[in-house]
Amino acid sequence: MVVAQPHVVFVPQEPFTWAPAEKQRALTCIDETLAVSRGCPHGADKTHFTVFPECTIPGLEGVDRITAAMQAGDWPTETVVIGGVEGLTKDQFAELVQRPNTTYDSVENRLDRIQAHHWVNCVVTWAKLPTGEVRSWVQPKLSPAWVELDVNHMSMYQGRSIYVFKGIHSNVDAPYQFATLLCFDWIGSAGPKRMWEWLLDGIAARAGQLGATLPLTWLFVAQCNPAPSHPSFMGQVGPFFDPTQYPRVARDETCLIMANVAGKATPGAAEQFGQSSIIVTPSRFVRPECMPTYGNGGVSQRGADVLENFRDAVFRERGACIHSFLVAHPSMLPPGSAGRRFAVREPSVHPFNGVNDPRAPNGPVPAVVKWMNDQLDEPSKSLATRYIHLPLTAAAGAAHQRMVGELRTLKADALGNTVNFASLTACKGTPDEWKVGEGHAVKHLLHTFSILDVAQYPTKFHGNGAQATIVKGETSLEVIAVMGDSHEDCDKHVLNCLPAHKGQLVVVSRDEDNTPWDPRFKSIYDQVPDEPSTEANFTQPTSAIIRIGYHDVLDAYRNAANEAELKEALDAKLS
Repeated sequence: MVVAQPHVVFVPQEPFTWAPAEKQRALTCIDETLAVSRGCPHGADKTHFTVFPECTIPGLEGVDRITAAMQAGDWPTETVVIGGVEGLTKDQFAELVQRPNTTYDSVENRLDRIQAHHWVNCVVTWAKLPTGEVRSWVQPKLSPAWVELDVNHMSMYQGRSIYVFKGIHSNVDAPYQFATLLCFDWIGSAGPKRMWEWLLDGIAARAGQLGATLPLTWLFVAQCNPAPSHPSFMGQVGPFFDPTQYPRVARDETCLIMANVAGKATPGAAEQFGQSSIIVTPSRFVRPECMPTYGNGGVSQRGADVLENFRDAVFRERGACIHSFLVAHPSMLPPGSAGRRFAVREPSVHPFNGVNDPRAPNGPVPAVVKWMNDQLDEPSKSLATRYIHLPLTAAAGAAHQRMVGELRTLKADALGNTVNFASLTACKGTPDEWKVGEGHAVKHLLHTFSILDVAQYPTKFHGNGAQATIVKGETSLEVIAVMGDSHEDCDKHVLNCLPAHKGQLVVVSRDEDNTPWDPRFKSIYDQVPDEPSTEANFTQPTSAIIRIGYHDVLDAYRNAANEAELKEALDAKLS
């Protein structure tokens, strides 16, 4: 599967279309997503499903763009594209359903039901058949969201039917079925039932006529949802999978795909939108600890454990990007413990518009890379924004950008070491579990090395035995910036890391109150007298360690009128 996650800029009134200035970008998003689908980074022979979330296809031009791409000779047969189209007027919708090879429910959704003041939010499903013919099916949205109800002069037409597509798996003699709902359709109701209940009701009725049980293999929910983890939205997952309801519709092996738009225009942290996800039952799947590219939902990603009884693969990237992955369908797995797998494999993240970002590298994204780069985006972590009127503010701002640039280039293991050195708690959990404390440790790291950089100590981050190497004159010093409740705790933490370290080491520790480091504390941990040395000795670990409290480093920065004065003050501390 490939799921587009573009950032959509809407005209803020019905029928809620892309802003005119953004239309070309919308078409480019289609082209780039389809290119990823053709490239098959997931490793399968072809991309069976390509999904565009609700309202992301820019009108008839966008529909034609996808149709033309699928009709091309290099687009594989027996593949499906699903896409939500921006709001259409009645005339535009009538033109859409009259396109060649287009199927439309002209009974339940006949055009004379659509009034002049109506606009239509719809999803189109394309399939390229074994013959090479490309066909499409148009399904209007069933249930308007609040923003689609609270309108000024138009109203959304409410569809009356859901397409269910059926076929036979090519590699086994087993049937499959899939369907698509548009965002609020997942929680909306018509009469006494939710829309998904009407869907299951229809499949169950057909199964009853056949005297059989029929599967719902995939259910796609294409969203433009600012709160994808809202309890009302997640609260329908349990009832949907409840086997006591609609027993003729097999859902133990159903794969629920939530495809959402992005919360920002580039990769990075976002409070809304994003969180495209894959939800399955736990019967055949195990939960990974900390997989690249996606997490396990729960409190860290969802804010609650509402899906604790399911396998919930939530893609971490909420900014604009393209997701590619394999879904291991449980019906294809061997029985027993030998067949237990992760539901999602080979996940990768791809950029729009050629964006160069470690969070969309055309490959997998380790959790620590995503977490650290989100931290590095925060302007509040710059020393220059904390002390804006000091003489060295401009130099500190430039130094911060250099430090951020260097850290973004580190590989996952080096970034993990860097954070583990800085924080006393990071190693006790995965990056998905890191919180404010680890973020403060990264801020301390950036402030410390920004000051060292302003003082003309060339810095190279590497995360190997320390966080970085600085050069003082002709001497190289390894440096660790660490933050904890007390200097004593910081010292213990660093000493535990020393076996992997060689050479002289500078430890810049910061306690909860940012107090100076007391040299008298040294005697508590030194079991033998220190002797002059340029190597950290395992049996005499503090022999080549220079301890400095961040309080003194910050004081030197705040009191310096220029770089030379700062260097002179720090030279004394590092001697």
